[in-house]
Amino acid sequence: MNVDSGRDPSIPAGAEQLTDHLGHLEPNVFVHGSHEAAGRDDVLPPPFDDGFWNGPPLHSVVLRGELAEWTCDAVAWLAEVIADSAAHLGVRSPLLITATRALPPGS
Repeated sequence: MNVDSGRDPSIPAGAEQLTDHLGHLEPNVFVHGSHEAAGRDDVLPPPFDDGFWNGPPLHSVVLRGELAEWTCDAVAWLAEVIADSAAHLGVRSPLLITATRALPPGS
């Protein structure tokens, strides 16, 4: 899951607090594995104009972990939790959240 705050550097600055907050969620729909800052070349470009949000995508964090199931409901739930957690931590910028699925080795 890539979380980008566009021109606002608040997401990378609060990545530790965000991942800590995600690590204490119940039930374990998403089990956080790792996170890292991502550069502009590391993320997919949004499919729309930057004027729709706070773009271009300049400040992002990639969250890796296990999602209980790969469904629209589970992905939407996780995006909502990430956005709510970021708002709780003081992020006021619009966020661009991109979900990608990595298959386990040998799949």
